[in-house]
Amino acid sequence: MAACEILVPVQAGAWLLLLGFNGIAVDNAAAILLHASAGGLFLILLGALVALHYRERTSAQFIFSTALVVVFLLVMAIPPYNPLNLMVRLAVDTAGPPVHWPILALVAGVAALLGWAVTAYARRVGGEGGVTA
Repeated sequence: MAACEILVPVQAGAWLLLLGFNGIAVDNAAAILLHASAGGLFLILLGALVALHYRERTSAQFIFSTALVVVFLLVMAIPPYNPLNLMVRLAVDTAGPPVHWPILALVAGVAALLGWAVTAYARRVGGEGGVTA
């Protein structure tokens, strides 16, 4: 999970650099990287929770893919400052007042709660002779 979380800002940063090399101006790169990292952590933890529960890979992949669709639909239903739209607005510097900080705090808080849930569940299933945390 740590390797995945390290990869998120590295890959997002690489994309921002590539956009810059192609002459596409991107504002607020640090804020975009923070939002991508928080959102990435949430998705990584969601995947870990699904993998802990559905130990068979095919089932886990199907459930995780379905959960992603549901999560993205729910997130996109929050206009106009859903986290995905907010990163685009930050990139073109039209986000308005610094509304992205409370949204970042909310996403990070939800990720922290999910991290707690994943840890607790891993301990529980680890105690059953399954996965160890």
